[in-house]
Amino acid sequence: YPVDVLNRLNPSYFKKPRVDPATYKDADPRALAKDARHLSKYIFPSQYGLSSVFVLVTNQIQAYQQPDYTDREREIKVLGNCKTPKRLKDVLQLAEKMIWRHGKCGYKPLRDKVCPSKVIFIFVLQSPAVSMS
Repeated sequence: YPVDVLNRLNPSYFKKPRVDPATYKDADPRALAKDARHLSKYIFPSQYGLSSVFVLVTNQIQAYQQPDYTDREREIKVLGNCKTPKRLKDVLQLAEKMIWRHGKCGYKPLRDKVCPSKVIFIFVLQSPAVSMS
């Protein structure tokens, strides 16, 4: 199954090693800006001239088939380098923050804290080793 764009840019499912403050290096600002522009092509595809979920383009001869918009890499590669629209310049900073926060967030511990599993408790109650008398 396809991996979402945020996990391709900054995976959150790998455990991050502890960073030594003495050897820490900031991320390359050009790479961060490139990733933010790439993410903005997924969020605002019509601004870059990419196909959009909200615009239906069909061929009357063939049956309609829903396109997969989770992976636009081929379409973005065909488009090539393009200038970021002026109205999206301010959004790029927010996209950078979103990528950084996504990579920093531990989704599994957060899920386990907010929605604890009740499977363990059910298993303990149904276990033959536990006497109910």
